[in-house]
Amino acid sequence: MGDSITFAIGDIHGCSGKLQALITLCDTIRDGRNARFILLGDYIDRGPESQDVLDLLMRQDTDPSRHFIFLRGNHEEMLIRVADKDRSDRDLMTWWGNGGEQTLESYGVNDPSDVPPEHLDWMRSLPLQTSDQHRLFVHAGIRPGVAMLDQPEQDLLWIREPFLSSNENHGTLVVHGHTPTRSRRPDLRANRLNIDTGACFGGPLTAAVFSDEERGPLFFVEDSGKITTPPRGPKLA
Repeated sequence: MGDSITFAIGDIHGCSGKLQALITLCDTIRDGRNARFILLGDYIDRGPESQDVLDLLMRQDTDPSRHFIFLRGNHEEMLIRVADKDRSDRDLMTWWGNGGEQTLESYGVNDPSDVPPEHLDWMRSLPLQTSDQHRLFVHAGIRPGVAMLDQPEQDLLWIREPFLSSNENHGTLVVHGHTPTRSRRPDLRANRLNIDTGACFGGPLTAAVFSDEERGPLFFVEDSGKITTPPRGPKLA
């Protein structure tokens, strides 16, 4: 696999135990090699341990051989909005109905503005995308046919269609989460890879493992320790 390795991790949604188990497994797999860990957002809401997840993520950059990149998901974006004093009732109800109640319980507070400011500041600082020579990593996806520099923030955080059904060659492999796969397994297409395997709905938390040489994933690892190889399919765009 070469001298370095990349792990892309799907939506966590307050599942701290699964996250810790998966990071430990990835460290075993990298076996001392330099590694990038790219987390695709949605660290909070729905699951019971949102505060624990953020505490865990915010203390990861201590080993110089491990470089962590944390992307912002739509759930972080929702919390940022409702923690603001100028929030709307509609934004508050939308967040509350999408797992926000579990996040408040994890912090032991009644209002999102009472989430620790260091956690809110950390979420505000997160980028929406990152890329390498083979892949684009983003939370939800991209708008087909739109140049990357012109992609609206709303789409990077929220898009489903027409991205999910598009067969367009995006010029890179788009690695994303946001939409839980029905099979609870990664969904690899010619132009994209979805690694949201529904950790908060009883599915595994999954990492896709990449080398620097190949565009597609070498294999997938779940928090349970299960390792699977990608099915043979169409040539990656």
